[in-house]
Amino acid sequence: MTDLFTIRPGVGVGDLRFGATRDEVRALAGEPQEIVASEEDAGSELWVYDDAAIALGFAIEENQRFVSCESYSMKATFNGEALVGLDREAAETALERAGADEGIFMAEDEDEGSGQIAVPRLGLSLWFGEHIVESVGWGVLFDDDDNVLWPTT
Repeated sequence: MTDLFTIRPGVGVGDLRFGATRDEVRALAGEPQEIVASEEDAGSELWVYDDAAIALGFAIEENQRFVSCESYSMKATFNGEALVGLDREAAETALERAGADEGIFMAEDEDEGSGQIAVPRLGLSLWFGEHIVESVGWGVLFDDDDNVLWPTT
């Protein structure tokens, strides 16, 4: 199985690159344990790989190409930093060490410690529950006209 733990904002995850077709992803990552149809975007899908605690998103408006990830794994790393399981202060410090210190915390419920740190430049978000990072989400980047910037490296 391919690397599904290395977070690469704007590029993909491990060796999987944004823009890959479902067949290309299947060839590298294998069959997902579950395929979930999007409730908001008819025709789009999330492929869930339970063993890696990751969901890979495919968008209908991009011809069902791979466009996003959400990882719940404590093994997932961004620039060598594990993020899932960290408290807010440790997560902000880890982002700073990784050069992504311009993140903005947006609270959903301050009393329950839920919310997110968003790093728009990287299309990266850390989602918190009970003051702890529960998941990390990232996807393709967009230009000023909302066109997808497919990875080139």
